[in-house]
Amino acid sequence: MSVPTVAPAGTGWQARLSLRFEPGPRGATRLAHNRHEGPLRLIRSLPQPDGRCDAVIVHPPGGLVGGDALRLELSLAAESRVLCTTPGAQKWYRSPGAGAVAHTRVEVGAGAALEWLPQPAIVYDGARVEQSIEFALAADARLLGWEGMVLGRAAMGERFGRGRLRQRVSLAVDGHPAWVEHTDADADDRLFASPLGWGGRTAACTVWALAPAGAWSETLADAWREALEAACEAAAGRRVRLDAGASRVAPGLLAARVLADDAEVAMRAAHALWLLARPAVLGASSPPPRIWAT
Repeated sequence: MSVPTVAPAGTGWQARLSLRFEPGPRGATRLAHNRHEGPLRLIRSLPQPDGRCDAVIVHPPGGLVGGDALRLELSLAAESRVLCTTPGAQKWYRSPGAGAVAHTRVEVGAGAALEWLPQPAIVYDGARVEQSIEFALAADARLLGWEGMVLGRAAMGERFGRGRLRQRVSLAVDGHPAWVEHTDADADDRLFASPLGWGGRTAACTVWALAPAGAWSETLADAWREALEAACEAAAGRRVRLDAGASRVAPGLLAARVLADDAEVAMRAAHALWLLARPAVLGASSPPPRIWAT
């Protein structure tokens, strides 16, 4: 059955998911709280041999239309370790009237570590997006992950030519802002064509690596830059435009920005940065989530 790309008048899904993870016996992280309302839920909680717990979150309708509202609240207690991912891309469908809203708040406690690895969101032509993502970390918490977005469906010849994108991504450490991205633009805004914005690209991804300040960040920054240079050269060989850069923006915080004409190319570059950062940020090279292999 096909999914409608226009919201029927007066309808809209209202969904909320609240999750909390805590250390269990022998240091293994366990799911301590799981409450959902509407079509947003945890489909799997998978403990790993190294003590990490993998959380797979799904929005069964597969996409958002006008009037929909999603809220995700994720909390990691002190010393817990969680990898959070999704089985597929979140889609923002065409909405001629009211927009769709998605708000995520993540709290990471003292000594806890989070890997935030959702599939990139896809913004359809005519979508009206309002999205916010907040990370609140304790002073000695760790975060490694990304947030990606794709404008239009290039494979179908569709571009994001109508609609509006409002997105805010923020990261605070011990109550102090460390990173803030804020986009508020119509689809025809020059932001998307400008070299100071999207540069005409259709896929973008921001990658973060955050851990207590130390010498690791400079070494990893160099490794990230080398990996991104290699990714840009490989993309050029395939005649795909890829622009990327990485920098140390605060003590213990690295950030990279990837822009590409192809979502797969952008996310492959992000994946390479994630693999490089895991030993430095998390202290171990634990296995990737099993759902990625299905």
